[in-house]
Amino acid sequence: MARTLAIELTMMCLIKNTQGQYLIQNRTKSDWPGWTFPGGHVEKDESIMAATIRELKEETGLSVQPILAGTAEWNNHTKETRELAFLFTAETHETINQSAELFWVTKEELLTHQLAGTLSDLLPIFLGELDTIYFEV
Repeated sequence: MARTLAIELTMMCLIKNTQGQYLIQNRTKSDWPGWTFPGGHVEKDESIMAATIRELKEETGLSVQPILAGTAEWNNHTKETRELAFLFTAETHETINQSAELFWVTKEELLTHQLAGTLSDLLPIFLGELDTIYFEV
């Protein structure tokens, strides 16, 4: 039995501003459509923290100091791989150019809106209300 497993490393970050609002990315890609947090993939020869800082800068224009809140993992049956996501939080006093794809919402709006994929299951980890580990078979 092989003990190696193909793993795709990803990350997401809940960014909160000084008004207590959360930054939402409204994705239109078919693999994870809807409201989600900025994030992406870890590249070869890149640390998870460096990938997080890079992805957040690329997707939002913000320079933040992410803090690890937890992890999530699941089997990607389509690709026959495991996905391991690192879940971060960050705070910012910077502003963004809001658009239909990137905007701030209140906690109430976040909690009552339909979120992308399994993000509603992960939300308690981001908010510090649940264990730091999520696993889906």
